Amino acid sequence: MAGGRFDKLVGKTRPGTYINFESTRNDTVGNSDRGVVLLPLIKNNYGPAKEFITIYNSSPDAQYAKLGYSVYDKDPNNQMLLIREALKNASAVIIYNVSSGEKAKGTGGGLNAGAKYGGTRGNDFSYSVSANPVKGFDVKVYIDGTVLSSYEGIADIAELIEQNDDYIDFSGEGELEEAAGVTLAGGTDVTPTNSDISKFLDDMEGVKFNCLAFPVTDKTLQSACKTKIKYLRESAGKGVQAVVPDFAADYEGIINVTNSVAVDGVKLSKSQVTAWLAGVTAAAKSTDSNTYVEYEGAEEIIGVKTNEEAVAAIKAGELFFSYSEEGKIVIEYDINSLVSFKKGKDETYRKNRVIRVFDTFGESIQLNFPPNKFDNNSVGWGIMEGIGCTILKQYEEMGAIKNVDYDKDFLVDRTISSGDKTFFNVGLEPVDSAEKLYFTISTR
Repeated sequence: MAGGRFDKLVGKTRPGTYINFESTRNDTVGNSDRGVVLLPLIKNNYGPAKEFITIYNSSPDAQYAKLGYSVYDKDPNNQMLLIREALKNASAVIIYNVSSGEKAKGTGGGLNAGAKYGGTRGNDFSYSVSANPVKGFDVKVYIDGTVLSSYEGIADIAELIEQNDDYIDFSGEGELEEAAGVTLAGGTDVTPTNSDISKFLDDMEGVKFNCLAFPVTDKTLQSACKTKIKYLRESAGKGVQAVVPDFAADYEGIINVTNSVAVDGVKLSKSQVTAWLAGVTAAAKSTDSNTYVEYEGAEEIIGVKTNEEAVAAIKAGELFFSYSEEGKIVIEYDINSLVSFKKGKDETYRKNRVIRVFDTFGESIQLNFPPNKFDNNSVGWGIMEGIGCTILKQYEEMGAIKNVDYDKDFLVDRTISSGDKTFFNVGLEPVDSAEKLYFTISTR
């Protein structure tokens, strides 16, 4: 059945034609919540592999134990920087370590110890066991000499194991012994394979998000990403997009970024800058355009385009950064990679603001028209048309659509609706932003 599952965080691809078998909402909703980024970490050096971890803007360090870092730390591969860049605009970032290396290990204090997760960051973990002045032993776990967790008056190894420390897995039997400091070692990183990243693309189908940052340059994997995004939009009923570097996908679900910026003294690659772009895209409402939106914290553009290059890039469906008249670093033009305009998809479909209108309007349809809610007769049709006009009014009032004809733009096709099938004809004209301003000035 077209439309797939209802999703509160994302919209629909084709407005007015999809329903949701699992929606329990009964009220009329004009817009959906946005702001969730999905970000695979390709080069992370710690954490659980192939597990989705949600990091909220309101509490960015709540997942410290699984990251091995504060999101404000500098790590060897700048993975925390990517999370920070996404969180500049996103309400939440869902990360996924595509692979994980060997776990760091150590022995001492009568214990066998291993880092909770694989990766070289585990080599920075250590622990100590000291006699408690009253009874038992005190055990402390450190990272780079900073205490992460502390346990007092532990009677034996079994009791320590029961604490289920967030950073180190302890094992052994019998009594604890004093140990001034035991540093873990042997943790390794691995280079992800194409199959690791393909597994991520498979696994992400069940995740609720608005925009995927896909920092991958392999053309085969980029094509696989397009296939997955197209499936999610057109078959699974999720109005999602992806930001991909140097990928002329010719599809409204893929944003093709072709230059980058420097942040905090780090020259980001085009792959890395997908994180910030995914954040600003995910957070944008259906009435927002990201054209000329400033890149907060950007210090310089890597790969500035000349006027001729910029014109060619726009025609090729590229999103890139440029300098505004005030010298700020901004998104030149909030477009996606669609360049083949044919019947059913005109040039408006390349504008990301327009796509957001379509996607969020489609979700409003899902929210309000679940199966088995209305009778499929003249009475039910009248009720459904009334609800549809209410949705149109909400979208018109918030500036997402215009030129609404309330007598014609949401109608049940009574000539073919029968049995359990109801057909609608919906008219929708999205509002775009004034982004090309032409002045004719007469001098006298």
